[in-house]
This record gives sequence, C-alpha cells and structure tokens, in this order.
Amino acid sequence: MNPGTIERAMTPDPILGEWFMISSKAFRDNRKFPPIRLTDGNLVKIETDMKDFRINNAHGNPHLQDKLPSNKFFWFRLSGLNLYYSSTKTDINILGAISIDSLDSVVSTGTDATTEYISTCFTIKDLNRDEWKICGLDEKTVKIWYCQIKTFLKEEDLVMCPKQDPSTNIIEKTINITQPIIIIPIPSKQCNSGWNYQKEGDDWECDCAEGREQAPIDLPIKADAIDSEVRPLFQYEPVEPAGHAPTLDGAIGADGKLRIELKENLLRIFHNRFGKIVTMDGAVYNAEEIIFHTPSEHTIKGKTYDMEIQIVHYGQTKGDIAKQIVLSFLFEKTPGKYNQFLEDINFFDLPNPTSPTRELPSRVFIPNIFKINEEDDIVSMEPFSFFTYQGSLTFPPCTEDTIIYVASDPLPIGSTALQLFQEALRIPDLMDEKGNVIVSDWIPKSARKTQPLNGRPVFHYDHEKNCPPRPNVKSEPKGHYEKIRKAITNYFFVSGNDPSGIPNAYVVSEDEAQGRGYAPKPTKAS
Repeated sequence: MNPGTIERAMTPDPILGEWFMISSKAFRDNRKFPPIRLTDGNLVKIETDMKDFRINNAHGNPHLQDKLPSNKFFWFRLSGLNLYYSSTKTDINILGAISIDSLDSVVSTGTDATTEYISTCFTIKDLNRDEWKICGLDEKTVKIWYCQIKTFLKEEDLVMCPKQDPSTNIIEKTINITQPIIIIPIPSKQCNSGWNYQKEGDDWECDCAEGREQAPIDLPIKADAIDSEVRPLFQYEPVEPAGHAPTLDGAIGADGKLRIELKENLLRIFHNRFGKIVTMDGAVYNAEEIIFHTPSEHTIKGKTYDMEIQIVHYGQTKGDIAKQIVLSFLFEKTPGKYNQFLEDINFFDLPNPTSPTRELPSRVFIPNIFKINEEDDIVSMEPFSFFTYQGSLTFPPCTEDTIIYVASDPLPIGSTALQLFQEALRIPDLMDEKGNVIVSDWIPKSARKTQPLNGRPVFHYDHEKNCPPRPNVKSEPKGHYEKIRKAITNYFFVSGNDPSGIPNAYVVSEDEAQGRGYAPKPTKAS
C-alpha cells in the first residue's frame, strides 16, 4: 500500500470516463480501416457523417441500458496517454485505441462549426501523426481531460490549466492503491442471436423491428406501379465449380471447390466473381451471394409464389460501401418445367441440417435463370421487366440502404425441384438413447413475412415498352433468271418479278439458267 498523497482540488482522477464525439479524416483510409466481412456475408465499414464524425450504430437499441446522447457519441476512457472508446459504457469491444503524441489547444464553446452541437473540442495527434478531434458538450469536463493529457505530456498551459497557490484551496486526499485498475466490461447483448424463420421474422429485433424501409413487401400489379425508364447494367460471368481461391466466407474451400451451404437457415452460395450491377450514376455493386427462399418473400397483389431466388450485391465504389442491391426472381410451380440454373445446382443433392455442405458439380451462371429450354443459348442477361423500391436485406441484420429489384414476371419451377428445395430445410425426426422417436416440429420454410410500405414508392420498368423487339423484316419476293444473247450467252439473276429492262435480255427458266435441259422458247423481257 502506498502512503497517502496531497492533490489539488482541480486535479482530475487518474482514469477518466465520459461521452465524447470523435472526428478524423483517418476514418476514410481503407488501408487503416478496411471493410470487414461478417459471418453473415455482410461487408461492414466505419460509418461517418459529412464532417468525418464517427457514427455509433448502437444508438437507438432499446435493449441497451446506457442512454447515448446521440448517434455520434461514444464512451471514452483516458488512462495515461492512452485513449480508448467503445459503443457503450459496458461494451466489452473496444472500437478504437489512440496513443497520444501531442495535443492542441481547446476550441472554446460555440466556436467549432464542424458539429451541430454547442460543443468544446480539442485535437490530438497519435504516434502515426494522424489527427483526432474530440468534442464534448460540457466545457468544464473537456478542459479537465485536456489538462490531464497536458500533465501526462509534461506540458504546461497556464491559460487553460493555471497553477494554484499551494497555500489556498488545498484538499487532503488519500489514495490507497493495492493493485492496478482492471476494467472488465460486461458483454453487450447481440441482436437476433440464434434467429430463425419459425415466426416469419416477427421475433427479430433492432433494425428488423424498428426500420422504416424494410423488405420484403407486397408489390402492386404492374399498372399500379410508377412507370420508370431507369434500368441498371446487369453483367454476370460464369463461375466454374473449381479453380478459384478461397473466400473469407469459407464457401469456397482450400481445395478451390464451389459449394452450396445450409447456413443460418438459408441455402446459400458465396462467391466474389458472379458479376456486378452498375447503376445509372456509375455505382458498382458486386454479386457475392445467391440465396434460395421457400416460399417467396415478395408477393404481388397478395399472391405468394413458391420460391424466390435472391442475388445479393455489395457496394464497391466510394460512398456505396455500406449499401446493397438485391435482385430477386419469383418462381411458380409448374409440373415438368426445366430451368438450367436450377439444374446446375443439382437439386437432387442439396445440403440439409445433418449435412450442411455440398459441392456444386457444374458452373454457376446467373443468366441461365432464364434458360427454360435445353436448346436455348444464353450468353448474357436476357432483358426483363422488374419492380424496384428502397428496402433492406430480408434477413438479420436487415440492413437498410438497399435497392431491391424484383423481376415482375414469375418463372416456372418443376414440382420435383421445388419439393427438394423445401425438404432441404426440414430437421429430421431423431431417436434418443432409449430408442424413442423424437418428432421434429420444425417448419421447413425460409421466408420473412411482408413489411409495411410506409409510403415508399414502387417503380416498374417494362422492358417491352422501353426496349421493343426488332420488327420482322419481310422477305424479298422470289426473283428470276435472264439471258443476254451475245457472242456467248450470259445468265444472271434478277431480284423481283419485273424484268430488268437490259437490251436483248430475255426471261428464261431456272432449269435453263442452271443448265438442266432445254428451256421453252424465250420471251423478250422488254
């Protein structure tokens, strides 16, 4: 135990904690803060506002005990020259750690125009010389932090941190230190852990329950949607079943084989080279995931379809990293129908709960979804009509800022294929150690119920109206042969039924012109 010490009244505690905002241009640097792919396939990137203040996505979570001042505040801790911050006071995950190298002056209350709050800020530089602006709402608290950092830097600021007369205003304070202080925060609750489709998404949390632009929705008939002439570029490439490097998702193993998985209650195929969508403003979204839903999630005028295939695209261009595009195709059961895309998936050997991974035997080529006859030759994406609206991912975390395209003309799917896709989700009956059969009550479905539209517009692109088929070109009428009598006889073909009018030219039969016997007496052509 150390002996007691005498400290001045204005001296702050050795370890400080407070709600602050943080801004830095370093957040834009993908080399320092690269996007991270989560286990659900989503790419997550640090979100900031227009003035580089980091956004706290934990704000608004009703399950948090901490009440955040706004979505720009984080819980900061200062220990010596080390600054740490996390989403909440009790969050075990440290979002950032800054080793302080230098400190600039405090910006007085109300003079910092970079925030919408009346705040007081100071700027620090780390060991890599990156600048970080720290802002708080209470001027006195910000100055205490500033002076504490100055003390550890062994620097003086007599204006902000004046020295006090030791003969006045001294408080005796005994500090007994028996061991270093260890902060052990309690783990924060994770939204939608262990989620499933048994209640069609009604029990999902956070953005899934609170979002205002959620998907899927009940789509109108074509005539009731807003007519649109805007069509992005759909550009897809065939992906062979082997020969590519592993992905972060593990969907392509170290052996380079392409696989379909039953993962998080969904049949899914992951790959980063399926192709892309390029929107009219030049934004690029890479297709990285194919998902199979039974029954369909989107409905049209209240009608539910038998299956829906979603291709999930993730933004690649600056400003679109945290955005997605989902392209959906609806399928209706039609006995005996063929679909090349589904054939390539080999639906007779799909994953199931007891064996969740299968290798794909054939290449995956998204445009083959339109190939419903074996003799068709599909080399690129066929033109098609579609609905579009602003929505979200249809599975947790239900991320919004997602453009949804849904093909408006359902495709056929054979009864056998549909049944096998449904049965792949079924949890089989089990037998306990005593030989008793445990009957599974698991409902084999993977669809979220439709969500409120909340005033969102729904658009429709009609490819037949905007890209009409080429008109049929009438075939030219059959022609005839003529000959000219000269030193030698020349035969030539004349298009149409009218004579050419060339002097000494006569209409003859095809047999004579081709040398197949004698022709009747020629008739003068003109």
